[in-house]
Amino acid sequence: MLPNDVNALIKKLSPFMEEDSEIFRELMTFFGQGSKIDVHHGDLSKFLGPKRLYRVIRLKGESYKDCVYQLVDNYPESMEALGMLRYYKAPTGPVRWEEVEAAEIAIGKELTMATYGWMPDAWTLFEKGPQGDEGGEHELVAILAFDLGE
Repeated sequence: MLPNDVNALIKKLSPFMEEDSEIFRELMTFFGQGSKIDVHHGDLSKFLGPKRLYRVIRLKGESYKDCVYQLVDNYPESMEALGMLRYYKAPTGPVRWEEVEAAEIAIGKELTMATYGWMPDAWTLFEKGPQGDEGGEHELVAILAFDLGE
């Protein structure tokens, strides 16, 4: 999906979301181009459901798994989310897919049974560009949707 299409879909599904907001920018990143794993754009409509609040959590660590443990340990509210989109940013160099798989296994083991109801629960990965990004750290960006309530 092209960036203009993603932008239009976000505006259609959540017309009051500001384009310059952090959540809008991160949704554009997640559903935009350049990821190493294709994402389903149907997840966007599931994520932008009615009566929701959103939060972005950025983590850096020595490994993807380290980032996952930081999310679980330091942000317990993330376990109460209705939906989570997350992307990993790989350090400079070849992507070590086994490390990404270990992080996703860890997140599955650390979550409570209630959390498995996340709609959506999706992830992808981006490589860091050669300029501007320090190359050594692994990163995880979690985009969370919470129930606003009545």
